[in-house]
Amino acid sequence: MRIFSLDTSFSFLNFSVVEDGKVIFTCYLDHQKKALENLPKVFADYRIRPEDYDAYAVSVGVGYLTSVRIGVTFMKSWAYLFGKPLVGYENLEMMLLYTPAQTPKVSCLRVSNTVFCRVMEENRLSQIKVFKDIIPSGSIISLREHNIEGSHVVLEFFPFSAFGGLYAYKRLISGYAGDDVFLLEPFYLKS
Repeated sequence: MRIFSLDTSFSFLNFSVVEDGKVIFTCYLDHQKKALENLPKVFADYRIRPEDYDAYAVSVGVGYLTSVRIGVTFMKSWAYLFGKPLVGYENLEMMLLYTPAQTPKVSCLRVSNTVFCRVMEENRLSQIKVFKDIIPSGSIISLREHNIEGSHVVLEFFPFSAFGGLYAYKRLISGYAGDDVFLLEPFYLKS
């Protein structure tokens, strides 16, 4: 199974190809261009054709709402037009699932002036919360560029699309049919 995974949640564009449970390609572009104007050109440059994939994965946030919405809409269109499954994934959850750290873990991402977080204790995930509204305990995971004070694990880069593709692969091979393209939406969060 070959999956194309896209993340447009921040100022960078990140996409990956997962084949039979392995990441075979990851592209990270810090382009400073709008996602909508950049996606068609980048995909043409990398010869990304939607018909070459068995399924798709896309980040539904957290991130900048307009760019997340563009990525979600783009991938929903591919899934609908080509009749292939689509799996949405959430960035804070991917950081918790794929970053080695002691539990409890707290993943944090800054969106404008607000830091959103999620907590994982054993196999339970909390709802997405505003970081200032919790008393963090455990390993705090963040991205260096987000400059979150008190972080225990600071990642230079986290390929959301790669881990989202692996997450989608696991769900699809376990029998999941994919998300309903008419119901899949970005996370709408308020600070």
